[in-house]
Amino acid sequence: MKRIWALLCCIILLVSSLAGCGTPKNANKNIRVWLTEEPSTLDPQVAQGSGAATVISALYEGLCRLDANGKAVPGAAESWQADSTNTEFTFHLRSNAVWNGNVKALTGENTKDTTPTPLTASDFVFAWQRALEPATASPSCTSMMCIENAAQIHTGSLSADNLGVTAKDSHTLVVHLRYSCPEFPQLTAQSVFMPCNQAFFTYASGRYGMDRATILGNGPFSIPNYGWNHDQDLALKRTDTYVGRTAALPASIAFTIGDIPASDTSSSAVSAAADTGSAASTTLNAVQALTGNKLEIASLDLSLESTAKKAGMTVTSFQDTTCGLCFHTGGTFQSAALRRAFVQTLNRSALMKLIPTGTSQAEGILPLDMQFGGKTYRTQAGSMYLQQSSAAAAQGRSLLPNGKKITLLCTDQTKALASEMLACWNQAFQTYFSLHSVSEANLLSSVSSGNYDMAIYPYTPTSFDACTALSAFQSNQSGNFTQLKDSSYDQLLQSTGISAATLAQAEKYLSENAVFYPLYSTRHDYAALPSVTGVVYRPFGGGLDLCDAGIND
Repeated sequence: MKRIWALLCCIILLVSSLAGCGTPKNANKNIRVWLTEEPSTLDPQVAQGSGAATVISALYEGLCRLDANGKAVPGAAESWQADSTNTEFTFHLRSNAVWNGNVKALTGENTKDTTPTPLTASDFVFAWQRALEPATASPSCTSMMCIENAAQIHTGSLSADNLGVTAKDSHTLVVHLRYSCPEFPQLTAQSVFMPCNQAFFTYASGRYGMDRATILGNGPFSIPNYGWNHDQDLALKRTDTYVGRTAALPASIAFTIGDIPASDTSSSAVSAAADTGSAASTTLNAVQALTGNKLEIASLDLSLESTAKKAGMTVTSFQDTTCGLCFHTGGTFQSAALRRAFVQTLNRSALMKLIPTGTSQAEGILPLDMQFGGKTYRTQAGSMYLQQSSAAAAQGRSLLPNGKKITLLCTDQTKALASEMLACWNQAFQTYFSLHSVSEANLLSSVSSGNYDMAIYPYTPTSFDACTALSAFQSNQSGNFTQLKDSSYDQLLQSTGISAATLAQAEKYLSENAVFYPLYSTRHDYAALPSVTGVVYRPFGGGLDLCDAGIND
């Protein structure tokens, strides 16, 4: 009996130790992340910004997710195939994939039924069609323009049921593209491609994604009761219904929204960021919040990069943004000749001496990290921007509208650039123009709403695909911040034979017509504690994927 009892004890100890081996030591943590501003909505089809994308990637799951190298890995789809031309993709959904709740119970149709509602291919068809319908006015649907008939649906010339996406059965989705796009699975990780349950969307009655009660996700996290205090914080907890490739590592995610109070900051946090000149502030910057043990991850202003590295933080960067001079082509600057005059009177050499520290001269409208056909687009297209012209001043003077006050929008970071531009224009046109410096949030809002004449604007495309980025300038695109309506330009991108040469021709057209004058290439930075592991950082406003995030003790 003693031998048997000893053997049983050994077995119990062995099983206990093995059970612990299945859970990584860095798992089941609470990950604290800073959102600099409140997401205006968590509706995946209309949400904007990296903050909203970060939250949505935790609440929802698209057909694919991205790994640390930016490659597509299974998400809601466990596998997929492409035809030989990469114009038809077939995705196979997980047979046991579900929504994080029962739709009938949530809508009051059957409150006793708590069985999670199955996720189906039709949920993706409905979501993608809704994103492209003109009434939705999605600012991020340009990523879908590679899909057959997407452009015509978005302009209203075709109904949404003509979109090249079909639910072959409840777990099989077939997608037809209008040009070869081998990177299409990577695109499906973006927010706009997330599924949407039609019955729940109808129930939300115009408030879909606006608060906890009108959000139904299929991802590894959900918002608990009272988890969203608008403009203050947002809490997520791991669900028990998610059946993705692996269970999420964090037990919870806590988002701090807006300013972080410095009332109880430690002396170490203050001294670590003293050289930023803001240690006496009533709020903390990203480095102070990280070193003060208030956060694990935060977006990082470029000016704080060296401070973050000195403090031992892990810094991740993406060259996904081109900052340049853009014009409201639907207002004062309808004339391409007038726009060209403004651009060609600028002294580019003088401007390049004033670009922010840590940035570099832009070689074209599209950012350095842009891809097409599996290759870096910029190396395929070469550099392009309008050169200075001595004849531009006289032409500009003849085209200037009489008595019209023209204002250039900028931020504090680009104020020196803006002042140099005004000096060039004042001398060339023998008149005076206004300068208005605003916060970056106000600048982005003014430009996106069309409430501006011209602006020094940071253009971050919604995806890495070059065709998507150039499609944003087509007529009637809801994300077209220049308000350009040019049938000649539209025609360049409506061909089925899209190639790098075609795209370079389209970018050259924008450049020669002075729609957007590229100044410098800049980036988005994130800082994290060195103990944080498993975070996937995504460029082009994709935010963070925190599903595999952990903290080493």
